[in-house]
Amino acid sequence: MVIRMKLFAILILFLSCLANGAVAKPITLFGRSFDKSVAIYGSFIIPPGPTESAGENAKLEFYLKPSITLHKFSDKTSLVGYSIFAALQDRKRLSFNNKITFLLGLEVQHKLSKSVRLSFGAQVKTEYELTTGINRGRAILTADLNLYKTWKPKWVEARLPNGSKMVLSGWANYRYPGSLHASEKNNGLLQGSFKIAVSRPLGKTKLALAPFVSLKAKADHKGRSFNNIVEPALGIDLKIPFKNGGDISVGAKSVYQWRHASGTDETAILGYVSWYKRF
Repeated sequence: MVIRMKLFAILILFLSCLANGAVAKPITLFGRSFDKSVAIYGSFIIPPGPTESAGENAKLEFYLKPSITLHKFSDKTSLVGYSIFAALQDRKRLSFNNKITFLLGLEVQHKLSKSVRLSFGAQVKTEYELTTGINRGRAILTADLNLYKTWKPKWVEARLPNGSKMVLSGWANYRYPGSLHASEKNNGLLQGSFKIAVSRPLGKTKLALAPFVSLKAKADHKGRSFNNIVEPALGIDLKIPFKNGGDISVGAKSVYQWRHASGTDETAILGYVSWYKRF
C-alpha cells in the first residue's frame, strides 16, 4: 500500500508539471548560481519484447530524474550531479520487471557539438523487487553518449508539408557491472539504440506523424544470450507535443531480434506509448 501511494503521488506530480509547462530556473546557493532540471519520462509497451516469454505481457516504466550542474569547466564541459527514481511493473509480475530503483550519480558531461554529448562518471544504485522482497545495491561505473539532430534536406522541403523535418536520435551507454544481480557482478554491458525518422505535421494541428527506422544492440563480456542482440525495427509514431518542449509518442513497430550469442531470432509487432518532459 505504501508503494502504491508513493507511485500515485509521483503520478500527480507528473501531471501537474505537464499542466504547468514551467521551465526550470537556476538556483542560488552560497552566492553561486547552479543550473538545475527535472526530467520525467517512461513508457507503456505491449508486448515488452519479441521473445516468446514476452507474449501476452505488458510493461510500464516510469522515471524521475532531477539533476544539477555543480561546476562548469568550460562552455562545453560540466560536472553534473543527478538522481533517478524508477518504477517498473508488468502484467506477469516477473521479478526483473517489477521493482523500484533509486540511484545517485556524478558525471562529467562534454558537448562534442550541439547534437552530441558524452558523459563519464559513477553512480550508487539500489533496487527493491516487489515480487520477491529482495534488496540489492552496488556502485556502477558509467559512460554515455546522447544524440539528437534535426535537419531539412531539399527533398523534404520540396515534397512534404511546411514544418516537416528529418530527426536523428539515439543513445549508447556502457555500465560496469551491467546489473545488480550477483551473477552479473563482473559483467559489463554495452548497449545503444538509434532512430532516424521523417516527421511531418498532421494537418493544421500541432501533432506530427513520424515513420522511422531504428536499430538497437547489446553486448556483454560473458556472452549471455539476452545481453547480446541486434534488433532492427520499422515503425511509425504519432507525436503529441508538450508546452515548452517534450512530447508523448503513440506508436507501433515491427521488430526483428537476432541473438547472435545463441544464433536464435524472433519477430513481433509492438505497440507503445512513451513520454518525455524536462523542466
